[in-house]
Amino acid sequence: MRPASWLAAGLFGAFSLVRGAHAVNLFEAHSLSQCSDDNTVSVNRFDIVFTPNNNSVVLGFTGSFTESSSQNVVIDVELLVYGYLAKTLTLDPCASPTISFLCPMKSASLNIKQTDLTIDSDALSIIPKIAYTVPDLDAVVRLKLRDATTNQQVTCVETRVYNGRTVDQKAVAWVLAVITGLGMLATVVVSIIGYSNIATHMAFRTLLFLGYMQSMAMVGMTSVNQPPIVQSWTQLFQWTMGIIHVGFLQTICTWFQRATGGTPSDILTEVAADHISVVSKRSVGSLLKRSSFTTSGGQELTVRGIERVAYRADITPTNVFMTGYLFFYFIAVVLVICIVLLTCSLPRISKKVDNPKLDRAISATAQWRDYMRGGLYRVTSLGYPQMCVLCMWELYHHDSAAEIVLAICLWLVMSSILGYATFKVWQRARAARALKQYPAYALYSDPTCLTKWGFIYTNYKATSYYFIFPLLAYTIVKGMVIAFAQGNPLAQAIVLMIVEAAFMIVTIVLRPYMDRPANGFSITVTVLNFINTIFILVFTDVFNQPALMTGIMGVLFFLYNAVFMLALLIFLLIGFYYVIVLKEPRAKYQPLSDNRDSFRVSENRLTTELSPLEKAAQISEPSTEHNSREDIIETPPPTHPNGEFNRPPRSPFTDPVEPTLPLIPTRSNISQRSGRSGTSGTGNAKFAPDRIGHHA
Repeated sequence: MRPASWLAAGLFGAFSLVRGAHAVNLFEAHSLSQCSDDNTVSVNRFDIVFTPNNNSVVLGFTGSFTESSSQNVVIDVELLVYGYLAKTLTLDPCASPTISFLCPMKSASLNIKQTDLTIDSDALSIIPKIAYTVPDLDAVVRLKLRDATTNQQVTCVETRVYNGRTVDQKAVAWVLAVITGLGMLATVVVSIIGYSNIATHMAFRTLLFLGYMQSMAMVGMTSVNQPPIVQSWTQLFQWTMGIIHVGFLQTICTWFQRATGGTPSDILTEVAADHISVVSKRSVGSLLKRSSFTTSGGQELTVRGIERVAYRADITPTNVFMTGYLFFYFIAVVLVICIVLLTCSLPRISKKVDNPKLDRAISATAQWRDYMRGGLYRVTSLGYPQMCVLCMWELYHHDSAAEIVLAICLWLVMSSILGYATFKVWQRARAARALKQYPAYALYSDPTCLTKWGFIYTNYKATSYYFIFPLLAYTIVKGMVIAFAQGNPLAQAIVLMIVEAAFMIVTIVLRPYMDRPANGFSITVTVLNFINTIFILVFTDVFNQPALMTGIMGVLFFLYNAVFMLALLIFLLIGFYYVIVLKEPRAKYQPLSDNRDSFRVSENRLTTELSPLEKAAQISEPSTEHNSREDIIETPPPTHPNGEFNRPPRSPFTDPVEPTLPLIPTRSNISQRSGRSGTSGTGNAKFAPDRIGHHA
């Protein structure tokens, strides 16, 4: 076997572990496009389905030949698999009764509604069995018609062949969505009951998982002509951008657009009524419009980028923005309902569960309003990448005047909310530095700040709280490039590569995340995003590379992204294990990590809310009275006769957020802190300037 044949077999074998949703082996094609500049063949409809079980072929064709003179032709059939010329065959229509209508070839109209043909078993032996199970098979059958006398080419047509298998499975998308939702819910619940350390790590893992899926979806939204496997893989994550098909939702979007003066697209309607023939649904995405008013060559309508994503999701291209818009508000409403349900259900749970942290979280003085605001801030940050793309896409696409107003207002509101939260965090950190203090104290010692705006800085080192600035800039620029450069794939690919390279360098140099695993996974994500832009640039054919190279790179794109997605999934599932099984260490006394014992001030300085910890640690026997911080004031661990300490097992996480500071403060705690310090507890108190610890 030749090396190229071994390569093709290896590519097929790489997908052998992936099973499709169809139980019957088949090959099908639903488009026929020209690969030459002439207009000899005009195609209105082309459908062919081959089932090897009974060697039958069902053919349907409606079109015409516009050759000026009658002539005998010879057909050269080429089979290209991932760009590799796997098989060639020459057919003589005058010697084959199956295609005798081409002998001679002359100007005529053909209307073949449905014809059943039988193929010889010997002809099937050239097709490997694994070809029926490879998902998103990149196979093209090309027909070159040449004059039998002069050997000059008359015309060229081609069709892309599918086997019904794809990696774009709705069941997989649903599983990923459920896992992501459970991760967010687990973060909220664990945070409420007081385990803020574990909640912070769970939030980071969930956000990293969701962010990578959103980056994959954005790759699919680029207007570059992508291989079938890349399109299907990126389509799997389009739900993270709000691109989901719901029947009644599409009806609402269409009605709203018509009511506000817009004109809905009728692509899907014409496809269903056979008014449009799909030329290449999973490749170039061209549509040939057929009607009595078209020319002999047919009028070509091309969908690419965001329109291609919408078409694959069975969504009208003019409904893309409104679909994502309503999806975002649906998620926000679900979050509010979850918080309200927790407010109603946790008091009943606390009667059956003896947990001081839970009792403190659901006390009558708990600041649920601040927690609700913090939750809405978090929803805004989660949906910001999605709406940056879709809102700017609406400005580019102009579906209706009302939708443009909605897009502008939503983007400005979300940007203002995140900008305000970022400014408040920066303001607190700047005030702390003005007092010659570390920002960690001002940001982590105030529960109200931590509850409302902690999502901005808890995933990072305390000294890297400012990383939200480059992250927001990166999100905005990337959204603009994807939305506004739909008409120029090459420029879009180049600018995206520059943006991803800049963000990758910033992340590698600063390493801003809270611990080594977080930095490792985050840097890997930025590196893979940069590599993906290189692949996108190659897919533009700017280097005039062979088709085989493009096919192989499409497979590699899927493989390395799928492997890393699996690693992220395992990383997230391990977080679920810690949430379900692990409890934070409850030693009687344990030094605060990250030098936070320096948060306690001496007698000649102002008293802060951590002063009770210093006093309680000096007591030889713990008080029998239960107070709001009884579970965190602990005595030194007992010693072993040989002098070793008997310490309980430690949490696998380093402590980015002090567990003793609940994310839901109580009015009693705030008032006590205010009474001791003489301030309002909003983080503006003057702390010790030279005894603030460093937070990692």
